[in-house]
Amino acid sequence: MYNGKNVIGIVTEFNPFHEGHKYLIDSIRLRYGDCYVVAAMSGDFVQRGEPAIYDKYERTWAALQGGVDMVVQIPEMFSTSSAEDFAAGGVATLRSLGFVDILLFGSESGDPDHLMKIADLELDSGSKENAKLNAAIRDNVEAGMSYAKARAEAISLVLSGDDEKAFENILDSVSGGNPDEDLNNGKKSENIGEPGLPADAREGTGLLKKDDSSSGTMASRLLPNDILGVEYIKAVKRQGDCFRIDCIRRNQKFESAHAIRDAIKNPRSEDGDVSINRSYADVDMLSDMLSYRMLQLYYLDRMSPEQPSAFMDYLDVSREIADALKKQIHDRMTFTERIEAIKSKNYTYTRISRALLHILLGISKKDVRVLRGRFFGEADMMPYVRILGIRKRARDMLGSVKTTVVTSASKYEKQLFSVRRKETIETPEELILSINASHAETLFNQDMYSADVYNKVYSPGECDDGLISYGNEFTQKFLIAD
Repeated sequence: MYNGKNVIGIVTEFNPFHEGHKYLIDSIRLRYGDCYVVAAMSGDFVQRGEPAIYDKYERTWAALQGGVDMVVQIPEMFSTSSAEDFAAGGVATLRSLGFVDILLFGSESGDPDHLMKIADLELDSGSKENAKLNAAIRDNVEAGMSYAKARAEAISLVLSGDDEKAFENILDSVSGGNPDEDLNNGKKSENIGEPGLPADAREGTGLLKKDDSSSGTMASRLLPNDILGVEYIKAVKRQGDCFRIDCIRRNQKFESAHAIRDAIKNPRSEDGDVSINRSYADVDMLSDMLSYRMLQLYYLDRMSPEQPSAFMDYLDVSREIADALKKQIHDRMTFTERIEAIKSKNYTYTRISRALLHILLGISKKDVRVLRGRFFGEADMMPYVRILGIRKRARDMLGSVKTTVVTSASKYEKQLFSVRRKETIETPEELILSINASHAETLFNQDMYSADVYNKVYSPGECDDGLISYGNEFTQKFLIAD
């Protein structure tokens, strides 16, 4: 609560901000009245392993104009990771503010109680149902399913209470092909109106829902926002039941973020001619930088053949992906071409795209493992929160944030430097400060490096209010909207 009003937190990408997001924010205020809406948003790179279509400041400004009161950045290490880490990173960021009451997400089902049951099933590691779930996942993977599909079908089996019927549904789905494929173009369908839905959520399937027909029950798919909602609920529970949970049913009339991005990249005038478009960022703009980085790692491996591959230091890079990338090393390929050459039943497009992005940005397994262990529990808050923008009505909230507030990258860099200069640690308090500063540096430096990479391929645009993004984190102004 703040000033006697509810504070509603959402986790999002706003890639870009669109009418579906505006609908969600308006719906929040219809439900909760005069409240504050705080968004934890991805930075310059998003969960599907690519650069955001517009930079984080332009997306922040659009969100503030659309009714969000405060936008805070999810650290790049988590916003470009798996759906589970994306959700946990978003929850940890909101939790670190200290005044968010409710975590709310868009949902196809609009049924938080049912999603809670699924989250409890996956979290209850000592139960018979959880053991049954894990066994079913293992059997499904061995039967040839991807992990996401295997997990989804296993949830259906356990929740149905009818193993034989559920198993028949699994066999039908295996023999009938992937129901998530668009028959027109072979691409994954993307649901519309989602509030910043990451791609991993689109790849999963699986909630059992009741069919009202006289033929009894029938398994239908757990849809994308519901899958991500389960991850939010799990993160909230793991972090000490830090929020109340709520969801709002999606309105499917709005154009999808995917369709909007396609229109931005391939603009056409009313008469069908190609029109002039504003600047945007695209993953293939990173191709040369990625190729150069891969060459570095390849020759590191050549110089130390007895050591594990340097490629495998990076998040989401498996032995198979590393070997496949080394086979491409002498070929001139775009970022997308490298993904397509490796994509398989076991490795989705998004998983490979994330792996390549982590190689480019230098996001290591070791760093993520350490930070995940530190901040995804219920004890520790993030060492800082990066506030990207705020509305004037909520500006006083900055004084109530429970952790360090960063509105200027240059000032915060100086703070970290002053801690690092201290040569001796004499008290337990100084030791804690030093550890926190070390973790803060890891997060901060990664975000700064990621922003610099992004700014090499993106040209900031202007809006009616003038220049929003400066293209330089250390001169960028904190955004304040009416």
